[in-house]
Amino acid sequence: MYPIIHTALEVALSVCGASRDDVPVSVQFSGSFYIKMTSGVVRATLSSMSKLRALIIIGADGFIGSFLDRHFRQVGWMVHATVFNRPPRNGEIRLDVTYPADFDPLPTGLPLINASGLPDQGASADLMRKVHVGGIRNLISWARRTDSPHILHLSSISVYGNATVGTGRTEAATRRREWNPLTASLPYGRTKARAEALLERSGLPWSALRLPAVYGPGDSFFTGQLRRLLENQGRPLPPGGEKSVSIMPIDRVGPLMEAILCHGPLNAALNAVGASLPWKLILEAYADAWNLPLQYDSRRRFRDFLNFADPGRQMAAYYAAFGADFPDEVLRKILGWQPGGDWRETVREAAAIFSSPVIPEEAHPF
Repeated sequence: MYPIIHTALEVALSVCGASRDDVPVSVQFSGSFYIKMTSGVVRATLSSMSKLRALIIIGADGFIGSFLDRHFRQVGWMVHATVFNRPPRNGEIRLDVTYPADFDPLPTGLPLINASGLPDQGASADLMRKVHVGGIRNLISWARRTDSPHILHLSSISVYGNATVGTGRTEAATRRREWNPLTASLPYGRTKARAEALLERSGLPWSALRLPAVYGPGDSFFTGQLRRLLENQGRPLPPGGEKSVSIMPIDRVGPLMEAILCHGPLNAALNAVGASLPWKLILEAYADAWNLPLQYDSRRRFRDFLNFADPGRQMAAYYAAFGADFPDEVLRKILGWQPGGDWRETVREAAAIFSSPVIPEEAHPF
């Protein structure tokens, strides 16, 4: 009996992340037989015995989705993965979210993480509506037919529209911007916001995480833009940078998703960040990783804010002047979650991929 109990407890720990440092308790199994364990393990054991350790990940071939796929497989979950940008392999399913029938082969009764979406923020507004809005409609329709227990949707801080810069952008203080004259030119965030609203009104069990820039090995938007920005020796960086910018290391996303699945549907869209740091500090970490100098301009250049041809410089101008801070205390309080780890180490891992001067022009990871 001891080995069975021990195995069950270890499985519970791997599934729900219970801490061995929780409150010690004693559990009586029969007669005078007791085993000492912690309250966290008891909760996790009961939970793991009643739930199948399996889930669906849509978009497992993207930057974030591929890390999620790897994380859940490593901690022992059965993953049913869908891909779009490459041929399926190892039991994967090819799924185009814009085609309702593509959802039919998915297994039913399992929680689902939606990591799909158009990575290219320069895509047409029509294509963004088709993928972000049409895709979530198709997912909702399938989930209603199959009684999905939990849709965990990866959203973005871009849902705040023109308020994606600034500090203290909490969920309560910052409105989601589906459409207004200020967001008319921001179809990426506008369609992400619409997708969130549809999920919220669906009546399904759901959670949505508003992620900031997610970085790590293989990200091409945040790290790639910073490489191009810092390599441009002829132009100094926009001045400022004391205000905070929220970022998310890719290796923190998997444990966070796991914590939410163990908790159950939040039925809310919440900020989720790994760290909020002065913009200058982030630039210094990347510059150190690449051994590149930092030189700041003596004054702000209005043209940098309108430089749509150079997204990295435009991003740096806004972050340096206004910050981009999205507190996530609500999520942390609900889950008791802390990201942990060393954000600088993930910067070094991401920077190592971009050590050559030739950098691929790829897209935003979510």
